Amino acid sequence: MNTELTRREQTRLEAVQQEHWLKPACDVFENDNEWLIKADIPGSGQQALKLRLDNNELTIEAQRDEHLAEESFAGYRRVFALPSGIDGDKVKAELNHGVVSVHLPKSDAVRPRRIEVAAG
Repeated sequence: MNTELTRREQTRLEAVQQEHWLKPACDVFENDNEWLIKADIPGSGQQALKLRLDNNELTIEAQRDEHLAEESFAGYRRVFALPSGIDGDKVKAELNHGVVSVHLPKSDAVRPRRIEVAAG
């Protein structure tokens, strides 16, 4: 029973911690070559930004700069379930004026390709 209380308390604490993170506004684009995710994270610098790609799941997490942080939230956090076929070795990200752009290239296996037709 004591273990059960600990689990309940842990769940409650995790829920409280989640309330301190805001979901950043995001735009998601797709073309033949890549997926592009743009997330608004104002008040966060490059050192505070953490991106993680694991099992077709992208996590964007950015803590706010201490001098801008309010007690109501610590920063931004958003998790995306990605389609299969992302080339994880070629993922790139850039931060520009409070907007992080994450380029997720498609692997060659899932990219559309043109098929040449030979004359018979």
